[in-house]
Amino acid sequence: MRVASRYYKGPELLVDDRLYHYSLDMWSLGCTMASMLFKKDTFFKGSDNFDQLVKIVKVLGEEDLYKYCKRYALRIPDEVKSSLSLRSYPKVPWENFVTKEN
Repeated sequence: MRVASRYYKGPELLVDDRLYHYSLDMWSLGCTMASMLFKKDTFFKGSDNFDQLVKIVKVLGEEDLYKYCKRYALRIPDEVKSSLSLRSYPKVPWENFVTKEN
């Protein structure tokens, strides 16, 4: 299965899961809602799949990515592990995205 718009791809697809299920639609809906709520063109806007995963981890935190992957038996690609120390990104509270403009 191929999902065309990188900005709405769930972490499953970014770590090479090949199964398509409803959680991917829920992720895309969440990205759309975040864009609307925080008045951003696109909430997670990576330049490629690797950068897209980094953008997500910078908001949701490294720890939750590893928990998620472990729970669903997903493997994080070696290039992601070796190219970037994801451990340096704590979860960002949603309140941090609220500004007087939105």
